[in-house]
Amino acid sequence: MKVVTSSQMKQIEQNAAAAGLSYLTMMENAGAACAAYIANTAERTAPVLILCGKGKNGGDGFVIARHLQQNGFTVKVLLTNGMPQADDARAMFARLSGVTVLDWQEQPEKARLSISAAAVIVDAVFGFGFHGEADEPTAAVFRAVNAAKAMVIAVDVPSGVECDTARVCRDAIAADITLAISLCKPGHLLGPAAEHCGEVIPLSIGIDEACCNSAEDAGFFTLRKDEVRLPGRRRDANKGTFGKVLSVCGSRRYAGAAVLAASGAVRIGAGLVMAAFPNDAYPAVAAKLTEPVLLPLPCCSDGFFSRAAVEPILAEAKSASVLLIGCGLGQTLGTASVIQEVLPACSCPIVLDADGINLTARNIHELESIGSRTVLTPHPGEFARLLGVSIAEVQADRLSSAKAFAKKYNTVLVLKGAGTVVASPERVYVNPTGNPGMARGGSGDLLAGMIAGLIAQGMSRFDAAVTAVYLHGFVGDRAAQTLSVHGMTPSDMIALLPEVLSDFE
Repeated sequence: MKVVTSSQMKQIEQNAAAAGLSYLTMMENAGAACAAYIANTAERTAPVLILCGKGKNGGDGFVIARHLQQNGFTVKVLLTNGMPQADDARAMFARLSGVTVLDWQEQPEKARLSISAAAVIVDAVFGFGFHGEADEPTAAVFRAVNAAKAMVIAVDVPSGVECDTARVCRDAIAADITLAISLCKPGHLLGPAAEHCGEVIPLSIGIDEACCNSAEDAGFFTLRKDEVRLPGRRRDANKGTFGKVLSVCGSRRYAGAAVLAASGAVRIGAGLVMAAFPNDAYPAVAAKLTEPVLLPLPCCSDGFFSRAAVEPILAEAKSASVLLIGCGLGQTLGTASVIQEVLPACSCPIVLDADGINLTARNIHELESIGSRTVLTPHPGEFARLLGVSIAEVQADRLSSAKAFAKKYNTVLVLKGAGTVVASPERVYVNPTGNPGMARGGSGDLLAGMIAGLIAQGMSRFDAAVTAVYLHGFVGDRAAQTLSVHGMTPSDMIALLPEVLSDFE
């Protein structure tokens, strides 16, 4: 499913208008679709307050008010920034009849009482073109709404959210439900904006698909459950059919990373998984892993790989379908030698995670020669180290920074976090699955193993990353439903993964 930026959405609307669907009709259709959703969601006895700005989003709100009143709802309109200024919005305001209209600037006390008394508040103040900060009078409205007990439904994007960057202004409205007009936008999926959107529900407003497809494609997309595809499994297959993962992960201190990474590759369907780890981690790793072949290798007295591990790793890499390296590796002289010598000498695809990324960041230019074989899976802190910038700078525009990095180094980048971004030089995927319960140690190790396991089965690096990220979030959501966001663990996700995969076969 396509994800569009604000400029793309404007182009789509222009295409629709050129094809004969007027802007006024699009506004009518948008408002009617939102009103129909609200009418099917809320009790007719529930008082509804619709906040309307002075632009086109306010026009959508006037249409919603008219349709809800015609459906028997008690409706009030609150003008947050005075009378409408956009021509289409003024036309829709003129069609209101019998609806109580309040003005925040002129009737602040009545407006506050209406906000407190409403069971449903519809946010139609700012649309996808909002940037910067709301002025203080408007921010006061937002604070009153956020303090109210009503269910809050945002039209297209919650007011105060920047559609493209996912930045939120101070006091931005936090919606329970966001009704995405026509298509999803980056702010619906990326943090911190996604936290203000609540449940996101796309609504069709009659724009022909051809108008969407003819818009300039910025390459952003997301997936629905029915669009996820797993590699096929022929009846005459054997373990060699589904590839070999060489997982070089873990240390005495981080033995769990080796276990989780290898388990992710096994559970996602790789034919053979070889887990290479430092000798000193053998008791902890061997007690947890049954299916993978175990390859304990030389280590230093501190329990991390020594340089002597390089030769056996390269020997096994010759027959590997994919190399997974970095999870729980540590950043010692020995592990630095492993990364520096193994990566350029390995000819198969490489999934580079955690300390593998941190060590690569010290000599980032070396990525130029191996980027076309790699998938990098950093969290924001690791990505900031790769770029030499702050985490805040990374989070300010995750989409653009991820795409630029992938293009510069000809790699596939998985930028983890709320709304994980998977970028190649050509396309950018924004993930809709996952929850805060996954924000704990080991979750990324599992994801790296899943990506490697799908590459081993023949998927391209980009498709494997996209599919694994979606499924990783999906199984995380299943774990949260079953075990709670506080109690779930990556091990619980591994246990639930086979059941989840049955939904996609």
